[in-house]
Amino acid sequence: MTDKSYWNDTEHGLRKVELRAAGFNPDDAAKRHPVVTIASPYTNAHRCNNRVQQIAELIIDALEQRGGQGLLVGAPAVSDALTQGTANAGYSLVSRDLMADCFETGHFAHHAQAMIVISGCDKTGAAAMMPLARTNAPGLVVYPGTSSPGAVNFSPWAEKGDNLTILDYAEGAAAHEAGKIGAIELQQLEKSVMPGSGTCGAMFTANTMSCITEAMGMMLARGASHTADYHADSEIHDDVKTQALASIDALYSLLDNGLRPRDIMTRAAFENAITVAYAMGGSTNMYLHLLAIARDAQVPLTIEDIQAIGERVPLIANLQPHGPFSMKTLHEVGGVPVVMKELLNHGLLHADALTVSGKTIADNLADTPELKDLTRKDVVLSVTKPIAAANNHISVLSGNIAPESCVLKLGGKTIEHGEFRGPARVFDSETEAMNAIRDDDIVAGDVIVVRRVGPVGAPGMPEMVHLTIQLQGRGLGKDVALITDGRFSGVSHGILIGHISPEAARGGPIGLVRDGDTVVINPLDRTLNVELSDAELSARANEQQPHTTDNSIQPGTVLDKYRRLVSSAHYGCVQ
Repeated sequence: MTDKSYWNDTEHGLRKVELRAAGFNPDDAAKRHPVVTIASPYTNAHRCNNRVQQIAELIIDALEQRGGQGLLVGAPAVSDALTQGTANAGYSLVSRDLMADCFETGHFAHHAQAMIVISGCDKTGAAAMMPLARTNAPGLVVYPGTSSPGAVNFSPWAEKGDNLTILDYAEGAAAHEAGKIGAIELQQLEKSVMPGSGTCGAMFTANTMSCITEAMGMMLARGASHTADYHADSEIHDDVKTQALASIDALYSLLDNGLRPRDIMTRAAFENAITVAYAMGGSTNMYLHLLAIARDAQVPLTIEDIQAIGERVPLIANLQPHGPFSMKTLHEVGGVPVVMKELLNHGLLHADALTVSGKTIADNLADTPELKDLTRKDVVLSVTKPIAAANNHISVLSGNIAPESCVLKLGGKTIEHGEFRGPARVFDSETEAMNAIRDDDIVAGDVIVVRRVGPVGAPGMPEMVHLTIQLQGRGLGKDVALITDGRFSGVSHGILIGHISPEAARGGPIGLVRDGDTVVINPLDRTLNVELSDAELSARANEQQPHTTDNSIQPGTVLDKYRRLVSSAHYGCVQ
């Protein structure tokens, strides 16, 4: 019974039984190489990932024709567009680690030798690289694509041309609620802004993560900016098909050359990714995701490291939310490589960093046109004449409200007189803050404070995007600041501070701020403070009742486990 050959024969026979039962020919399956995990976060529930299954099937068929075998591994793809502002918003960030766990588990359980990860909505973009870093299996990422933009014929949106995105509808809806546009205009926006599937169509979090993936070298060139389809009823876009098939060629090359993710996901690669994300005006969520990916890639990276790299990079891509253009427009002028070529020419990228093409960044960009040779000069600007100077996009701040850190997003805007100073308007939920805005209780000069919505407090650190949309739609985006221990969508813009750590639910001093306290935001000094003495803050801390967790979260659920295990935003909300 313990004879080794017996167990080998038995195992071989059992595997043939399993393969035959699953619909494979055992003899054919034994000859196939490589076995590739096709990490597929497909859902028909939303437009961000509803094309993933078609891409997965295309890849599996193409692998089979080349003698390989693709094995599908699924995971829940959560869209912020469906969860934002609801009681289930906490599941969005939570899904990042859950997806990565699913892909890692399926890869090892199915004994695969390589991995192609299809990404999508923003958390999927981070989750795509995490299992590649963990398993270190030869592999790369394919992006299912961003949404095609739309157009309308009335101001102020007509001036953007064919560049309207979900941001335009969201701010239009808030403007309608505030009486600034009529129902007919709102309906036209609704029908026009998004003619097809794909992720949110400009430099929001999903496209921030796709650009980071390409800049890091874990995606083929121009893979971050293509549109998902032509319209909602069409096939997937030809550019997506081309990228998917080229990615299979790249995978075979990676296997032939023994090149693995951690050979590519080096410190230099992370610095390139951060540089490109800053140059393109990326989302604040990149801080959480870069820290998580770096942890899995075993690359030392801190929140201050990201600040130090990013603060030297000017903003040069003229994309929403800080500019007028969509991701499709960037793709038409050459995509992310155009941005990277300009950065490389000015010594801002590591030219010798490897990529999944098997070539270096410099090699990949050798034939990319210079800005002066582009037909359009307004989509990507020069490093010497940028949209905004360096250190004027995202900054890491700290102070007596945020002893660990917080993240300020200005997106190229400046604060008059160098600081924003105003009375606190304190709320312990997004709903309370929303009601105050809609009731016109928020006025120019206020600092909205939303707390107990962090990784533990919510739990799940939901996005406060609907608050920022209301402020923009009511014309208060430049005059009201919003600070929170929650986070923001890439769609959000204004004077925004998120990721305040430690969060209120873990005893952070944001929980001590009261209505009327003066809050001071100083980007130049990189500080966030409330004008109270240490003695007053200490006295308030002694008076405050200990925070009790939300009893409505059932023990043993995903949110309960997350609340017990998650680190602060300062460390990337890793578990």
